[in-house]
Amino acid sequence: MVKYCPRCGTQVPDDARFCPKCGFDFSTLQQPSQQPTQSPMPQSPQQPTQPQIHPLIDTATRVSRYIPTLTRYGKLLVILAIIFEGLTTILFTADALTSSAKYSGSATTIAIDSLLMISAIFYLIAPIFSFPVKGLEVKKLTIILGIFAFLLLAISYILIAKETSSSSIVVRGLTIYGVPLCDNITAGIIILIGVIFIILSIFMNLGQLVNSIIQVVGIILIYAYTYYNNFNFESFLWGVAVSIIIIFNLIPYFYKGEYAKMIVSIGYSIGILIFTIGTLITGISQVSAGAPPSYSSALLHAMYGTYLTAGVLGILAGALGILDSIFMLIYAITMKSFPPM
Repeated sequence: MVKYCPRCGTQVPDDARFCPKCGFDFSTLQQPSQQPTQSPMPQSPQQPTQPQIHPLIDTATRVSRYIPTLTRYGKLLVILAIIFEGLTTILFTADALTSSAKYSGSATTIAIDSLLMISAIFYLIAPIFSFPVKGLEVKKLTIILGIFAFLLLAISYILIAKETSSSSIVVRGLTIYGVPLCDNITAGIIILIGVIFIILSIFMNLGQLVNSIIQVVGIILIYAYTYYNNFNFESFLWGVAVSIIIIFNLIPYFYKGEYAKMIVSIGYSIGILIFTIGTLITGISQVSAGAPPSYSSALLHAMYGTYLTAGVLGILAGALGILDSIFMLIYAITMKSFPPM
C-alpha cells in the first residue's frame, strides 16, 4: 500500500516514516483513534409515573362502578315486589266480592271491597312509570297514583267504621296477608288529612321550604296509621326514609357552602339505606306468614302465593339496596357529591 506526502504530494510506501523527496516526517501526523466505537447501552423504556391516589378516593372510584347496576336491579326488584303485593290485595278483595255476591252482602261491604281493589290496582301500577327513569328519580305520576291509592284506602277505612258503627279513638287494625283492615274512623280521617297535605304540596307552589314541610307532615300522618297495619310501599320504614330524604334536600335552602352537595347526597344514602332495611324486614315478615287452611278458596291460596313471592323479591331487593346505599354513602363522603347512577 502507498501513501502521499502532505507537503509535496510524492507517493511513498505506506510504512515509510520520512518523505524521500522533502523529508516530511509522517510521525507528526495525528493518527485517528483506533478504539472501536462502542454503541450506547440500551436503556430501558421510561415507565410513566403513576399518580399517587388516596386510598379512600380509590375505594370510592371502585365502588362507584357498581352503583348504577345495583340501583337498576334493586329498583326492578322493589317494583316487582310491589306488583305482587298489589296482586295479593286484588286476589283478597276478589275473594271477598265473590263471598259477598254469594251470600248477598250489603252494598257498603261491596263498595269497601271494590275500593280496596281499585286502591291495590293504583298501588300496583304506580311504580312502573318510574322504572324507565335513570337512577332513583320518582316521576310525578308515580307519586299521584300512590297518593290516590292511599286516598281510596282512607275512604275504605271510613266506610268500614260506618259499617261497624265504631266510634272508638283507639285504632284496631287487622292485616291478612298484607291487606289492612281497620274499623276505626280515626285512622281513615288521619290518612285522608295526610293525603290532602301531599296533594297540596304537589299542585300548589308554596315555595320549596313550605312545600317540603307540608310533604313531611302529610307523610307522617299517612305513615303513622298505615305502619300499624303493615300497608306500605314494600318497605316497613318507607315513611321514615322519605321524610329524611325530603329534610336533607332542604339543606341547600339554608346552607350553600362547598359541602352542601355532599350533605344532601349523604341524606339520600341514609334514606335509601333505611328504606331498604325496611324492605328486607317486610320481605322476611311476608315469607314467614302461615298458609291458609286447606279448605280455603283457590283465590286465597293464590293470594298466599303472591304474598310469598312479594316477600322473596323484597328480601332480594333489600339485600341489594343495603349494599348499594353503603356504596353511595362511601362515595358521597369521599367525593363530596352524588354518585353516578
